[in-house]
Amino acid sequence: MHLLSVDGVTASVEGRTLFADASFGLSSDDRVGVVGPNGSGKTTLLRILVGDRAPDGGSIVARSGLRVGWLAQDPSLPAAPALDVVLDGDPMAEAHEAEALLERVGVAPDHPTDRASGGQRRRIALARTLLAPSDLLVLDEPTNHLDVDTIDWLEEQLHRRTSGLVMVTHDRYLLDRATNRMLDLAPIGPDRPAEVIWHEGTYSSLLEARAARAAARDEATSRARSLLTKEVAWLQRRPKARGTKPKARVEQVAELARMAQADPETRPLQLGTGRTRLGDDVLEAEGVSLRRGDHLVLDRIDLGVGPGERVGIVGPNGSGKTTLLEVLSGRLVPDSGEVRLGRTVQLGVYEQEARVPPTDASVLDTVVNVAPHVPLANGETLPASSLAERFGFDPRTQRTPVRLLSGGERRRVALLHLLVAAPNVLLLDEPTNDLDLDTLAMLEDHLDGFTGTLLVASHDRYVLDRLTDRTIGIEHGRISEHLDWASYREARRRDRDAAAARRRAQPTPTSVSAERNKQRQADRKRARTLEQRLERLTERREQLHAAMADVAAAPDRLIALQAELRDVDAELREVEDTWLELTVD
Repeated sequence: MHLLSVDGVTASVEGRTLFADASFGLSSDDRVGVVGPNGSGKTTLLRILVGDRAPDGGSIVARSGLRVGWLAQDPSLPAAPALDVVLDGDPMAEAHEAEALLERVGVAPDHPTDRASGGQRRRIALARTLLAPSDLLVLDEPTNHLDVDTIDWLEEQLHRRTSGLVMVTHDRYLLDRATNRMLDLAPIGPDRPAEVIWHEGTYSSLLEARAARAAARDEATSRARSLLTKEVAWLQRRPKARGTKPKARVEQVAELARMAQADPETRPLQLGTGRTRLGDDVLEAEGVSLRRGDHLVLDRIDLGVGPGERVGIVGPNGSGKTTLLEVLSGRLVPDSGEVRLGRTVQLGVYEQEARVPPTDASVLDTVVNVAPHVPLANGETLPASSLAERFGFDPRTQRTPVRLLSGGERRRVALLHLLVAAPNVLLLDEPTNDLDLDTLAMLEDHLDGFTGTLLVASHDRYVLDRLTDRTIGIEHGRISEHLDWASYREARRRDRDAAAARRRAQPTPTSVSAERNKQRQADRKRARTLEQRLERLTERREQLHAAMADVAAAPDRLIALQAELRDVDAELREVEDTWLELTVD
């Protein structure tokens, strides 16, 4: 079924054209992933599709009565309990449906939106968007502020959905499973609008097509083509729970290395670790506990990490992943227990909101001030400018003052600062935030070749699978060891199934408070239905008044309208009285 048509749409921001003359149609069978570098216009395109922004040229024609579900990056929510906000998405929905969605995204039904964090507001908005019936679902970064477990659940929801879908996300597993078409906003040169390229297929097949186009047009280096090839290889080996990991990873990395061309420019950098060689003792936590107020965040944590280990840290939002990294780095002192770092450890820490400050200094000057050269594992060095170019800063952009960069670009500069400092132990907290897919691929390519120890807290399943050999889950202050994130996912599912079985096996007592809560939910639903009836009756009364004025000279018609008006007024008073009984405590 046809949903909408886009005809010659152009969009500009502050005098710069993002994309021009975009024309395409969307049907109910389309599951579209929108990709492109930061600043190419992905969010702008989505806002135009849902009518949140007018195009600067061209037009959008939607099917009559089209229902659009829209999740913005920064959603606007009324000040009300989360349950009421979610139910507003579908007044006919049952309260238990909304409660189940809120539970799944980790927000209490009675949590007020005006006291919710940015992440909680996003999750409430996601629940509201998923609850509301829609013919076309438009999502802008739906995985932001979701933990690994919830992203896995969201993927299942979108995979089963039958309505049309348009989505911007940096989660490559989600793109590859939930889409069947890709819209690629491809840059074609500095200060030029992105080219709108449609691709029939998933994200991994798009990468293959990109590599083929690059080879045909000779517009990309052999390194870029090799990087695309390797990313496809990683994407297509999406993990299931396995019985072994290190040996498999060694074999997979070796295979990817063979894929790379002989040209040295195609090989990932084997980043060195400065002048200090990492010894046998790296990091150990023993009996570490930490409270924040009445909440026990870390409860007698024991953890050891050795040289060259690559550890992923996962857990629900608010479970303590960031706190654990801060304690391990020495930025937080635990209430009890001890953290010991090896004598040769040189820490590099990348925080969730890492960005260099907006100064007048150029990008290159800030990087060179950290270190003019980057040590490589083979003893050679690489000029800092060469590493900057690999991360998307061409020679012209390297001379740009940092204050003129976007937030995502300043985050990339912070990554460069970290890498040129050449630490031998990296602690990364959500390193994929605000990075486009091309930058993510470049970062992962370099971290593949990092010879030190790596600990990364991330909700990005692809990153965890590609960069780590061991996974630590954290919840309720305790940690659990897993082979990888897929094994962690399976353990979480077993725990949920066991808890559900225990609940089913126990009799459910019917208490007075439970009955009152059930009645309140029923009253709330009925009140919403009455509000809709009030609107229709009020509208009909206004229509009757207007009609009576038009037929003042026709007594028979006037009498009939007056009789209908009396009936409408009587029903209106009855509905208002019932509504007041339900809504006034």
